[in-house]
Amino acid sequence: MTTMKLIGRNLSPYTRRIAIALTLLDIPHEREYLSVTANPQRGLEINPVGRVPALQLSDSETLVESGAILDYLMELAGPKSLVPPRGKARRDCLRLMAVACGVLDKAVAAIYEVRRRPAEKVHEPWRQMLLSQATGGLVALEAVSPQPWLQGEHFSMADITAAVTVSFLRVMLPELLPPGVYPNLEALTTACEALPAFKAHPLETP
Repeated sequence: MTTMKLIGRNLSPYTRRIAIALTLLDIPHEREYLSVTANPQRGLEINPVGRVPALQLSDSETLVESGAILDYLMELAGPKSLVPPRGKARRDCLRLMAVACGVLDKAVAAIYEVRRRPAEKVHEPWRQMLLSQATGGLVALEAVSPQPWLQGEHFSMADITAAVTVSFLRVMLPELLPPGVYPNLEALTTACEALPAFKAHPLETP
């Protein structure tokens, strides 16, 4: 079987959560560390909308968008899946993943508002709205006390997604994580970042 290739940098938390999942599931893969900002043409070659991550399965099939990629990987993993197979546990996992990704979506938009626009064109009320939405997601995740993980004894993609979100924000938007405000998320992230699969795919810096 052709080895999969994950395309994208670990600066992208969306890419990083795929890389960590691949490692935890013992799925052989190669990496192409692509920045679509530095190489937009390559981004468009692997994804019609020029985004990472992308996962090449063969010469003729490439999966795009981290949620769709994870759906395929969890199907491939079978009983080793990092998402519960059914019922409330599955719904809870998907909900937590969606909230964490929502935090990332809003945080990235807030970062772009400052970094991709001329200073005179930054719309601060809009940026504050984005930060407020991201904060709402963090508050919701903080309310789920890890025991030791977000779904009790079952380590899942919810933990991975929440942890890569917090690690990304620590570097890229630390104003969203005032010291001592999110102790549960901080503890969860520390525990996750200590795992070998996380260490194998450390967060890149800009």
